[in-house]
Amino acid sequence: MSFALSSFHKDVARWRQDWMATLIWVAIPLMLGSLITILMGSGVTPSGKLLLVDEDQTFFSELIVGAYSAGELGEFITVEKTTYEDGLARVNEGEASGLLVIPAGFAAAFIESEPVTLTLRTNPSQTILPGIIQNVTEILLDAGFYAQQLFSDEIETLTSLTDDPTDAQVAAIAVAIQNKIETVAPRLFPPVIDVVIVEPPEESPGPPIALLYMPGVILMAVVFAANGLAADFWKERELGTLRRLVFAPALPAEFLVGKALAAAVIIAIVAGLTLFLGFLYHGIGWAHFPVSLLWLVVSGVALFAWFSALQMLFSNQKTAGVVSTLVVFPLLMAGGSFFPLAVMPSWIASIGRASPNGFMADRLATEITSIGVGAIDLQSWLIVLAGLVSGLLFCAWRLRSGFARA
Repeated sequence: MSFALSSFHKDVARWRQDWMATLIWVAIPLMLGSLITILMGSGVTPSGKLLLVDEDQTFFSELIVGAYSAGELGEFITVEKTTYEDGLARVNEGEASGLLVIPAGFAAAFIESEPVTLTLRTNPSQTILPGIIQNVTEILLDAGFYAQQLFSDEIETLTSLTDDPTDAQVAAIAVAIQNKIETVAPRLFPPVIDVVIVEPPEESPGPPIALLYMPGVILMAVVFAANGLAADFWKERELGTLRRLVFAPALPAEFLVGKALAAAVIIAIVAGLTLFLGFLYHGIGWAHFPVSLLWLVVSGVALFAWFSALQMLFSNQKTAGVVSTLVVFPLLMAGGSFFPLAVMPSWIASIGRASPNGFMADRLATEITSIGVGAIDLQSWLIVLAGLVSGLLFCAWRLRSGFARA
């Protein structure tokens, strides 16, 4: 056992000199987690700008302008009048969501029921807001068409009046409009289609989306640390440490125990720092911290053991490094480091939870979101411990079977 302690002190001293690697393992997931948290918690409402060229300058064209900025639509669409040349240049440069041109003679064409063209140019780099603007424009044109068909006689009478109509003429037009409104009202109010709004059952609010990202981001730091620590076996081999180990009276198992203990210390620092910041930001109860940290350390050492086994399968360091990198990023993708398992489709989430780091992240999420402490079940602890022991046993076999002698 004294040899295991010596191996432990040796590795801790060596990694203390390479503190920059530890900093990188923490910094990359923290940067990603911070960006995700900012995006998830920003509450930014999409806003667009509609540039309007009103060449008609009539009452009807002003009605169209007001329709885009009225009610809830006005909360995320801003209407700005401009010239055609300036508006076209700004839309092409991506500064606005759309450019609407109301041509001269629009009101006259509407009154006379003649064809008229409204030109709408949208920003191709956007999808949602230009689509809303286009739909609103089509609705306005349809509403204008039906209004013109319904009140065509009254509109014709208005246009034929002199500049100083009599009270009787105005009253007659008002009565005619009122009669038509009363005629069509039963067909419109209430509508032909009955809409019944059924309130969904109340659900207890789930955890914030930023909190669901936290376990995957922390496991990302642990995976980076475990993979980096596993690559240290190649340094030990180049320095001749493993070759001397074969002829030493100490067992390779003690050497591996020392390295696993040193890995546990480094992983505890990496996981502890990221976990502390996550608890602090999200206001998680500190009673969950010791269990969560212990879970991450045991899980991290298990990952270290199997990453070490993966490194030892190959005959040179370059191949081992490439293969381990090819393994790491799919694991991070599947295990919820880039997308939380809770928001994935069920069949994808089930695959992610079957991956090693996805399994560990899922159990960590269970612990930090539960009311009581110690929500990780005994079976999960046994699975991780079994992975740790089996990984170290495989490494011990690989050391004896030729990796240390090469």
